[in-house]
Order: sequence, then structure tokens, then C-alpha cells
Amino acid sequence: MRDRIVYLIKYYFFWVLFFMLQKPVFMVWQHSRIGDIRWYDWLLVPYHGLPLDLSVAAYIGILVGVILCISVWTSWRVMRYVVDIVTGLLLGIGLWVMLGDNGCFPAWGYHLDRTVLIFLQSPQEVLACAQWWVWALGCVGFGVLFTLWWYAYRWWMRPAPQAMHTATTARRVTTTGVLFLLSALLFLPLRGSLTVSTMNTGRVYFSDNQQLNLAAINPVFNIVESLGENTFDVAKYTYMPSDEARELVDALYNSDTEAHDTFLRTPRPHIVLCILESFSMNAWEYMPRMQQLAQEGLFFSNTYANSYRTDRGVVAVMSAFPGQPTSSLMTVPYKSQHLPQISRDLKDDGYSLRFYYGGDEDFTNMRSYLTNGGFEQRMCDHDFPVSERMTKWGVPDHILFKRAGDEIVTHQQQSDKTLDVVLSLSSHEPFDIPVQHNEHPYLNAILYTDSCVGALADRLKESGCWDNTLMVLVADHGYPYPDGLANYDTLRYHIPLLMTGGVVASPREVTTLCSQIDWVPTLLSAMGMDCSAYTFAKDILHTRQPFAYYAFNDGFALLTPEQTIVIDAKVNKAIQERHSDEHLAQQARAMTQRVMETIEEW
Repeated sequence: MRDRIVYLIKYYFFWVLFFMLQKPVFMVWQHSRIGDIRWYDWLLVPYHGLPLDLSVAAYIGILVGVILCISVWTSWRVMRYVVDIVTGLLLGIGLWVMLGDNGCFPAWGYHLDRTVLIFLQSPQEVLACAQWWVWALGCVGFGVLFTLWWYAYRWWMRPAPQAMHTATTARRVTTTGVLFLLSALLFLPLRGSLTVSTMNTGRVYFSDNQQLNLAAINPVFNIVESLGENTFDVAKYTYMPSDEARELVDALYNSDTEAHDTFLRTPRPHIVLCILESFSMNAWEYMPRMQQLAQEGLFFSNTYANSYRTDRGVVAVMSAFPGQPTSSLMTVPYKSQHLPQISRDLKDDGYSLRFYYGGDEDFTNMRSYLTNGGFEQRMCDHDFPVSERMTKWGVPDHILFKRAGDEIVTHQQQSDKTLDVVLSLSSHEPFDIPVQHNEHPYLNAILYTDSCVGALADRLKESGCWDNTLMVLVADHGYPYPDGLANYDTLRYHIPLLMTGGVVASPREVTTLCSQIDWVPTLLSAMGMDCSAYTFAKDILHTRQPFAYYAFNDGFALLTPEQTIVIDAKVNKAIQERHSDEHLAQQARAMTQRVMETIEEW
């Protein structure tokens, strides 16, 4: 029994080492792209990339664990040949992926993904993409590397397990059980977590140098992950020639006026952005503290979310980029890295950044997105004691907001210009919160998180920070309340947006129709900063043609003060409308097409 257990453990770590050593190879090969780095980055890249290596090795280890279990009851000699064949095939695949990934990376700028399968459908075009000597050199390099790794494998795996044909049935049962348990334990590194988060490429992001983050990614894992990721199928949402789509979309923005005033008392305030989980204007009466804060600032009462999930909502809020019908940019780092972010703009202006969240920052690849956004410090569930992770999603909001409030005050006292972002989570289903204010689970959660927002504002006021603070409160997306609201209904996307704090010069309600993405250019314009990178958003206070756009699961909508059109993309027909005409429908289609075309260019 012992020899098989040792064999499985050694086999697993053979593959871990195989994938880890690919990191320095990548860094040497791509040195011109990575640039000059610190000596310890050579250690940090393999260290931070280890979770993906452990995960891929676990897939292989589980397969061999099953073979070892079979070997207990059959001939080990036969099973060893099976293990050798499997190992040889996987070594070949792993080395070809490594060589192909390094070869393509300079031109692509990202690791091999599902698109490589599309290219392989036309092998002649693949062969034509490089001269014959490049392919010959690749084959020679593959042969040399395969031979070295094969001999390393045979040396590392000595001695081989002994045959068990003379063992008792009881011993065979015990051996099989232990091997099965060890194989089952490999699901931990395979999945990477016992929480709602599963292993993803964003887990390895750690540096402001995007090339180091890419170096830490396991290329085999990247391909496998991409096979199941959201697709950005431009053809599916192509309704007209690109020039016509661009013209229709540009017409929505051409009436914007140049900013001529500001609502800020100071051009560079401390900024506290609270992104509120599932807050809907349909539950506004259950937000007494936000109603109070709205009276102290700018309350944009006619705001609509751009999508329907947190990963999409955070991108809309931070990057001012519209949602898409069937895809999520945050979950695909090589796409999301092209997004602008207000945090990055503020950091370039001298702001220091912090992010506070009570959940798992690796869920939906959020870590990679935040790292690209320039956040030096990020607080997530692992920064709280286990005793405070009281809900399915992590730390309840009253604990999160209390700790965030204390650190925000300290942060502001230490820096002249700060951006602190707080992402709530308690108002997410299943609404398992520690207090009971209302019989309706959703309304109970809204009342609870609303009180946490109020407590944060009180903390800032008591500390004396309020007078120089702009507090932005916006939902990540709406919620189907009242119960039974359809996922495409415009009421579901009506959300609160307000900018409050001591720096707001003239508190008032702004009834202009807008989207959640529009707060970014509205604030940057008020601060006298360039907002031209946010091409799909507009300054709410300086537009003559207000509108709102949102996307839902395989559909999209466009709202103006006079008209509304909601289109089901599966059938390309309106499913909800208000005084709409074909021109508005074409503008909605054009907006969706332009969003998808923009993503395709990345």
C-alpha cells in the first residue's frame, strides 16, 4: 500500500514542478515584453502562479489515482504501461502548448485560448504563418525537451509499486480506499476553494506589471478555462454595416455640451465609492439613510443599471463600459485589461486607492480586474477572522462597513487624495443577514445594508472627514422586485445613484435619464479631468439628449425620455416598448453591435 501512496504523491508533484518551471522559461522568452524586473520577481511569478499549477496537476493526478486503484486488483505491469502512455501523451501536449504559447505570445499579447482550436481547423494556414525553419526548430526543441522530461519522469518515479497478486482481499480493499481518498483530496487544489469561487486565471494576478501577471498564468489552464468562458460573438449581434452602426451611436452623443460649471467645492476631494449589491429604486422607500444622504447631495433619480450581475455591474461602474447580452468582461482578463478604469485615472492624478469587500475577490476573476485598476490594497474575506465570515458569501455588511469606515478615516488622514471603494454583498440572495427588519427577505436585506451605509456616513462625519469627502452611492444592478418582475423589464434596471458629502456645492435632485456608467464622466468633468476614454458614457449634467442602455441575458434595451425599446436578441424582436419606432430599435441594435465590435478589437 505504501509504495502506491508514495507513487501517487510523487507523480502529482512531478507535474507541479513541470508547470512551475515553465514560468521562468516564459519570462526569459518574453523578456523584451516584460522589461526590466526586480530579481525577486523571478520568485514571485512561480509563487503566485502556483495555484493554477496545482489545479492542472490535480486533474492529471486524479486520473492516475484511478489507474492506481485499478492496479490493486489487476496487473501492475499492465497498469504501468497505461500510466506511461498517459504521461507521454500529456507531456507531449504540455510541451507543445508551452512552445506554441511562447511562440504566439509576441504577436497575440495573450496566452493561447479557445481560438487556437479555430485556427487548427485550417492547418494549411497554420503552417503558412511561419517559415519552414521555424517549424523545424520547434520540432527539434520539442524532441529535446520531451526526451529530457521523459527521462526525468522515469528517474523521479523510481521505484515502481510492487504487484499485489499475493495480497489479501482486506489489504486490497484498504489500499484502494486510501488511494481513492487521496485522489478525492486532489479536488481541493483542482477547485481551489471550498467557497463559491472556483479556480480561475485571475487568482494569480498580483502585480501592476500586467506582463508579470500573464507570466504567472498556466497556459494549459488558460486554454481549458477559455473553452467554458463567455463568448463575444460579434457576428451574432451584427445588424448593419459597421459605419452605419457607428453613425447611429454617435448621433446619441453629438448633442452633448461642453462642461461649464462644477458641483464640487474642491476639485480634488477624497472619494468614497459604495457599490451596493442589488439595490433597486423600486425599494427606495426602504432606504431611509440613503434618502437622507440624497438630500445632502446630487440625487440622480432616473438612473438605470447596464446589466444584471455584479461582475458586469462593477465593470459598468468602474470602467463606464456597457454590459453585454451573453458575456462578462471581468471573467476574461485578456479582454478586461483593455478597459479604462476611473481608479487608474485617479491614481495617475496622485490618488491612493483601496478596495474593501467581504467576499472572495477571486470570484469571477475580480482580482485581475482590480489589479489592472491599480488598487494597491484590497481587503477581502481572507482579511477577516473566520468567526466574522458568517454568511455564504462572506462577511456581513455591518462588519465590512465598520472596518472599512475605520480604515477610510485613517487612509484620508495619511494621504492628500484618496479613492476608497466598498462593495457590499449582504443584499445578495439568499439574504442571510444577522437582523430582522422586514418579513420580505429582499426588503429586509435592503434595510440592513442601508443602515450600514448610513453608519459609514456617520463615521466620516464624526471623524471630521466628511467636509472634504465625496461619497458616491450606486447599485451594481437592480433586482426583480416587486416579485415576479421579468428579467428584461425596465423597472428591474432602475437603480439609485447619488453623490453626496461635504464637497457638494448645491444639493439637488437630477431627474435627467442616465445610466450607471455616466457617473464617471460626470465626476471627471467636474474635476476638470479628461474623460475621453469612456466613449460609451456621457456627462449627465451637460447632455441635451439623455438616454439609457442596458443588456440582459441575450437581449438589450434603449430608453429615451419619450420612448423605450426592449429587444430579444434571440429572435431580434421587440418584447417591450413605449412609443417606440424603427429608428430607436436600430439605435439599440447599433449600440449593442458597437459594444461587441469594440470588445472584438481587444
